[in-house]
Amino acid sequence: MRVRLLILLLLGALPALPTPAQPFRHLRQEHTPHPPPTLEAWLGRASALRTRIRVSTGLWPLPERTPLNPRLSPPTTGDGYTVQSVVLETYPGFYLTGNLYRPLDGPGPHPAVLSAHGHWTQGRFENTDTGSIPGRAVQFARMGYVVFSYSMVGYNETADLLPHRFDAPAFQLWGFTPMGLQLWNSLRALDFLSSLPDVDPHRIGMTGASGGATQTFMLTAIDPRIRVAAPVNMISAHFQGGCVCENAPLLRLTTHNVEIGALAAPRPLLLVSTSGDWTRNTPSVEYPAIRAIYRLFDAEDRVANVHRDDPHNYNRGSREAVYAWFNRWLKNDPSPVAEQPFQIEPPEVLTAEVPDDALGLEALFARFRARARQQIEAARPDGWPAIYAYRDTFGRALEEVLDPGPATPAFTLEAALPADRTGAGRAVLIVHPDDTTAAREAHRRADSLRAAGVLAFLLNPVPRPASPPDSIAHATTYNPTTASLRVNAIRAAATSILARPDVTRLDLVGLEVAGPWTLLVRALLPDVHATEVDLAALADDTDIPFLSDLFIPLLRRAGDVRTAAVMIAPAPLTLHGLPEGPLRTWFEDVYRAAGARPMLSVHGPRP
Repeated sequence: MRVRLLILLLLGALPALPTPAQPFRHLRQEHTPHPPPTLEAWLGRASALRTRIRVSTGLWPLPERTPLNPRLSPPTTGDGYTVQSVVLETYPGFYLTGNLYRPLDGPGPHPAVLSAHGHWTQGRFENTDTGSIPGRAVQFARMGYVVFSYSMVGYNETADLLPHRFDAPAFQLWGFTPMGLQLWNSLRALDFLSSLPDVDPHRIGMTGASGGATQTFMLTAIDPRIRVAAPVNMISAHFQGGCVCENAPLLRLTTHNVEIGALAAPRPLLLVSTSGDWTRNTPSVEYPAIRAIYRLFDAEDRVANVHRDDPHNYNRGSREAVYAWFNRWLKNDPSPVAEQPFQIEPPEVLTAEVPDDALGLEALFARFRARARQQIEAARPDGWPAIYAYRDTFGRALEEVLDPGPATPAFTLEAALPADRTGAGRAVLIVHPDDTTAAREAHRRADSLRAAGVLAFLLNPVPRPASPPDSIAHATTYNPTTASLRVNAIRAAATSILARPDVTRLDLVGLEVAGPWTLLVRALLPDVHATEVDLAALADDTDIPFLSDLFIPLLRRAGDVRTAAVMIAPAPLTLHGLPEGPLRTWFEDVYRAAGARPMLSVHGPRP
């Protein structure tokens, strides 16, 4: 008689499950920050968070830093500064526009400021009492800073070329997202600013409010060249940012902006908050939590909070707090700063001209996807050193992509026990989808294995896990997908079998559409021996199957089953359903590079 075992397993050291009343994570979820007790614990957590940011935004591994081909207009001289329009080609056919402000007090090298705007109506041209992006650039330039003020994707000069808000499952598969593009633009803007001959690359700060603050603390988190940061009116424990440009898929499965903001430590960080928005609790919640992390570095003097009784803003009072903070840490001048009156240049001076070859959204995605494929192909291993290098890059990305966060994958095992179970021995886990034909084949195999004295387990990782309701915006930023939960149900089941005292060897079998799930699991479990899977669903090597039964954001960017092959080799592997073509050749080349071609058996479509 078959015995059904229900096993609920937490993978690794994960947080507890959400309560039944709160089954899905979301951007307005209230978090209680818990700073780690030791510096060692924080450094480990910080490293994991930085990897998560890079992977979720499609920047692991980094795309090629192609030439920026900067185009600068002739300078216009203002009162104590000059200003130029700038166009940078941050990616072939993808342009970033901005303005470069320089002081008139000599050749430098000067400290510098990277200035990001938020969701103001006029983008980087916004000049109101609530927030003046050109005004703060003028003031910083008069204070002796070189300032690069740049536009978000789909704002100002690129508004007619690209939308600011866009999202689609195919985009998520490849990490082609507004947040990823903006973080890449910020990184390339920093490349540009730090390369200028009149800039001291060791004295660069960054600031912005709201969505510009998100860009500020995200770039500060992953790039140590930002030496001082001032995110204004953004970091909150109960609101993570409402725009898709602030919500990369997979980003916040296990974290929130308070932790991400703390990645600035021990570099100087100023939190400007207000009573009139979601930063109202900063003095009592977010600031103490971040200060506790600075305390681990013995650097509490490098973090501060200025709290104002204002609406959501980057107004004069907020700006003056930032001016003084930057002067303190970039110019060793602790004096307060009063903003002087300024006159903004007309639009025809500040507006840049985007080249005619600028790409629209679909063309840009096609190029992005093609170059990502080229990057994977260029890393195809040709020997063990290359295998190790590939695992360190794409393999690490795959591990992150497949991590379900705090979700607990439930699974049901059905055991076909041999009559004679004396001693330790071989076990086989057979995975099948919710399909009558596949289920019949799975039971036939289990019975055959049982007759041969093998401990066989059947796993059907369905019924389909519940999906987040439509009311949860940017659901994949906070929650794993159905396919991710299925993959991790298989992983949990295999882990539980490997822990049994009567099992010394575990093999995996994945039938029909469960084949790719099982192959991905094997990439994460080095203790599994042999693996046999159906890959007919991937025979045409397109995005189509990854948009249905295998939808996991960033999976294609991480190399999908190609990366699994590199993680598995040289263990025994049998593939069914792969015709002659690029994917089959990849598997064969990888096993050849590992010196284990006989361990790979590849078969075409079943008759």
